[in-house]
Amino acid sequence: MATKIGPAVAASVADAVRSIEKSSSVELVVEVRARSGSYAIADARFAALASFATLVFVLFSPWTFAPELVPLIVVFGYGVGQLTSNFSNAIRRLMTNARDRAERVRTTAAAAFVERGVGNTRRETGMLVMLSQLERRIELIADRGVLDAVPVLEWNQLAASIRSRNARIEDLPEVLRSLEPLLVRHLPAAAADVDELSNEMRVVSE
Repeated sequence: MATKIGPAVAASVADAVRSIEKSSSVELVVEVRARSGSYAIADARFAALASFATLVFVLFSPWTFAPELVPLIVVFGYGVGQLTSNFSNAIRRLMTNARDRAERVRTTAAAAFVERGVGNTRRETGMLVMLSQLERRIELIADRGVLDAVPVLEWNQLAASIRSRNARIEDLPEVLRSLEPLLVRHLPAAAADVDELSNEMRVVSE
């Protein structure tokens, strides 16, 4: 499913990133993903449910179906269910649990943190903010320099409030702005700061 970001939201995200990096020592990287990992198991679960519903319909329908057609009809129901789930984030969420979705997002964010070099800044002040749209979840990963500077309780409270949101793309600028006061207070900008990572928001549609 394609990831669509309106120009106003994209501009707001860019402004928030520039503001944070101008007023603090944090190197902020923002990524938006359509989903975190494969949801083939969710598609298969819904397809199995659809095929079972199809079978029940055939068995109890007032119409009579030739016995040799029943397997084909059930297989057709499975295929329709598979295709429907493949194009529906709502069905995929319904066919999975919140803990599984959260774990998928954490794993994908950790991989992106390494892939994008967020952990390689000179002062170890890199931070990744990743929104995964299917799961409607935002994950934050900060390098050691950030975690050492920010009090644990303050960081955990803010991170928990962000992760618990039923987040959509429109919420991303607000989330970024909510990080700025904490980062500026504990990691103020220094004269020696340099821009080490790309400020462009990365969008992954698959």
